[in-house]
Amino acid sequence: MDKDSKSIGILLILDVNYVLIDSCNDTIYWSSYTSSKSGRIFSIPKIVEKNSRSLKAKYLKLIYDLGKVKNNGKSIIDHLAIRPKFSYWWMTLFVEKCNYAKSPQIDNIIKMMALERWLQENNYQKIQLLTADRELAMSISLLSKKLSIDFEWEKSIDSKNSSNLIKRVYHLLPNIVQSPIWLLRYTLLNWPLKGVGVKEWRSSTATTTFISYLFNIVPESAKNGRYESRYWIKLTGVLEDEKHPTNWLHIYVKDELLPSAKKARTLIRKFNNEGDGKQTHVTLASFLSLSLILQTLKDWYKVLKFKKNVCKQVQLKSDHLWPLFKKDCQDSMSGVASISNLLYFNLFERAMSELPVQNKGCYLQENQGWEFGFISAWRSAGHGKSLIGFPHSTVRYWDLRYFFDPRGYAHTGKNDLPIPYYVGVNGSVMKNSYINGGYPQERLIEVEALRYLYLSESVGGNSNLSLGDEDKITLLILSDYMKIKTLQQMEMLQKAVQYTANKKIRYIVKPHPACQVLAKDYPDLDLVVTNDPIPMLIDHCSLVYTSNSTSAAVDAYYAGKPVVIFLNPGSLNLSPLRGAKGVLFVNSPKELASVLDNIGQIKGSKGQGEGYFYLDSKLPRWKNLLVKSGKI
Repeated sequence: MDKDSKSIGILLILDVNYVLIDSCNDTIYWSSYTSSKSGRIFSIPKIVEKNSRSLKAKYLKLIYDLGKVKNNGKSIIDHLAIRPKFSYWWMTLFVEKCNYAKSPQIDNIIKMMALERWLQENNYQKIQLLTADRELAMSISLLSKKLSIDFEWEKSIDSKNSSNLIKRVYHLLPNIVQSPIWLLRYTLLNWPLKGVGVKEWRSSTATTTFISYLFNIVPESAKNGRYESRYWIKLTGVLEDEKHPTNWLHIYVKDELLPSAKKARTLIRKFNNEGDGKQTHVTLASFLSLSLILQTLKDWYKVLKFKKNVCKQVQLKSDHLWPLFKKDCQDSMSGVASISNLLYFNLFERAMSELPVQNKGCYLQENQGWEFGFISAWRSAGHGKSLIGFPHSTVRYWDLRYFFDPRGYAHTGKNDLPIPYYVGVNGSVMKNSYINGGYPQERLIEVEALRYLYLSESVGGNSNLSLGDEDKITLLILSDYMKIKTLQQMEMLQKAVQYTANKKIRYIVKPHPACQVLAKDYPDLDLVVTNDPIPMLIDHCSLVYTSNSTSAAVDAYYAGKPVVIFLNPGSLNLSPLRGAKGVLFVNSPKELASVLDNIGQIKGSKGQGEGYFYLDSKLPRWKNLLVKSGKI
């Protein structure tokens, strides 16, 4: 991590988009992979990647230690116990560690850990920082003071997109006002679902329950009153064929198919009417009541009482990193993150208590805060030990939600980290990710990769795309579900086209369902936007261009297509193909333009993704897990 020789003087830290032409001082780019062979220009993202194992472990250790900080003889975890054997701590943003969406400062915290070590190994008298990020500036200022280094901050222009006036006003309100507003809005929007499917839920004879999202539903099946989800693909049909009845608890998410709770209510009733008793469907919001809202507010008040104390302890423990932790701490203890997770927790408690005793349960595992509340509710209601968490897509190295300090898996019998009895891993790559992360290996069980089953089959159906000029080479763009990341990805491409000499390229965009892309916004590109399934599109393309964090990159890689990934230097490398052979990563328009100029010469390799997933369309592993009564 250290340089060839130590320097004495000024260190310039640039958190900006432009590249410095020349500097007489050592320079570190905070959000760029730019560096020099001369040894005077360095990249924090590169330093992080070089030391990824130790930095990741250090961050996970810090989060574990925060929960164990004691005050008046009790740890923060124990202070936040809101039910017997369950602590609210497990639902906080600290534990969730969602560094790609909810807690973007996590990336800066890890970069700060790299910077601290760098400063300890090199002798600087002064740091000059150029950034628009006030929290980052405060953190580096505290670190400089700690290491007796002079510090100077020049604030750059913040280029972030501003939200509309109503949102800006709302976010200016204190948390103690924002949170009740959110609760009221959620209740009003979801009240039409109250009681829907609850009668069938209470009288269900099924002994296997799934927790899923009322989102990503196959429209054609929904029209006929048949439940088919792209999360579970063939599993629902296999369970029906095996005459294995199931319960389905859905978290309603607004989308084009179900734009309102009233539409969702109609569909749930349709599912139950057409299911012939083989499937019972209900939504989490079906269990809303005034008494439950009151209980949520009581739990929120319990957490609020500890806010000042918890934030103080976290500040002391995190030291110079506190400015980067502060918002997550406040949001976890009083913000929308706190009241929403507590509402979900109470809804799960009600739903699980009104459900006949279950032998097995299965939920989509992303380690969001509400999931730990669900696990606690499942156990306290007396349901079976065979609770399975199923990460339906990929587990990426820097997606910190899936990783914990190994000490956190120890069972003490008091306010332990709630983890499922099993995690269903969908391939050798995912399995190794969990094992390398210290997850208890006896709790890992192999299941087929439902989302990727098509990779082993002949894909039926043809795309409706009209490709026009056959002389053009096709680039397939798989975008992100987050708007800001999609915009950055598309902006990179638009700039790259200005540098490329290859004009015979057709661009096909497959947007994420939650983040649409409009062709009119990119008039300089020969752009076609389609919602056709990825399997129907891959055969049409010569190269696939993806965002940094989308798991859809694996589809193309497995299919043998060459993949180029936009590596956003402002965040860690969240690609599921990080470290995969033959994958191209670009972080500047000129790098992408070079790829476009050579698009015809870049080749993928058939079979390059073999062994990535467990693929068997008959689902023998799932059958053994859910249907057969033998030992799992």
